[in-house]
Amino acid sequence: MRFDNKVAVITGAGNGIGLAIAHAFVSEGATVVVAEINLAARERAVAELLAAGGKAFGVGVDVADEDQVAQLVVRTVAELGHIDILVNNAGVVAHRLLIDMDRETWDRQLAVQLTGPFLCAKHVARHMIEQGITGKIVNISSVAALMGRIKGGPHCASKAGLTLLTKVLAMELGEYHINVNAVAPGLIEVPAQRDEYNLSATYQERYLQEIPLGRVGQPEDIAKAVLFLASTDADWISGQLHVVDGGLMSGHLSFQGVHDYSLLHGH
Repeated sequence: MRFDNKVAVITGAGNGIGLAIAHAFVSEGATVVVAEINLAARERAVAELLAAGGKAFGVGVDVADEDQVAQLVVRTVAELGHIDILVNNAGVVAHRLLIDMDRETWDRQLAVQLTGPFLCAKHVARHMIEQGITGKIVNISSVAALMGRIKGGPHCASKAGLTLLTKVLAMELGEYHINVNAVAPGLIEVPAQRDEYNLSATYQERYLQEIPLGRVGQPEDIAKAVLFLASTDADWISGQLHVVDGGLMSGHLSFQGVHDYSLLHGH
């Protein structure tokens, strides 16, 4: 029970990776704040966590709205007394070519996936500093921060920005003993991916050709990494991007499989 008496605020915790992270935290004693804009998802997630024997409550918040983020912190502190952990997980989907993308769609994805973590970190860190809390902030980035993705322009841009935001926050908050890290998932089996057809049989077959560990990721794979970074085991780790992708970013595995190494030596 690494997180007894700890309070973890998780944005976008209504489903998918965020919900898996929430379950992992409550299973180790934390009280979880489900910070979720979608009312139905928020209520369902809280009910699940309580049914599992956890401690949780929900707060509706649009992370791109600074007033709502500030109120999230105020309400959490009023209800629970403190915030020890922040997980910036909220995201939106905008899957289209850049030449076909309207400004509103572009702005919204950057607002949620880059400005949102900035606002949440700003207000939660202020609370941690005022209360002298040795806090942990974990941002959910993506392998899209490291390589381009067709029809993923704002996603790649926001996650790349989030990775550097993580590093700057780590430098600025280190003197207050607040650790800031990021986790970069590869393809994870969640409803949002199915909605984008990223989990079709054809897509998975091609994707798995690039995965040394031979499977699509599960939300629990990301939750385990987040819990490590939020624990005392990671007290001397900060400003880092931790890639959790089954080995995807190791190299082009499908290319290696057909490469004729004799060509390297001319025979």
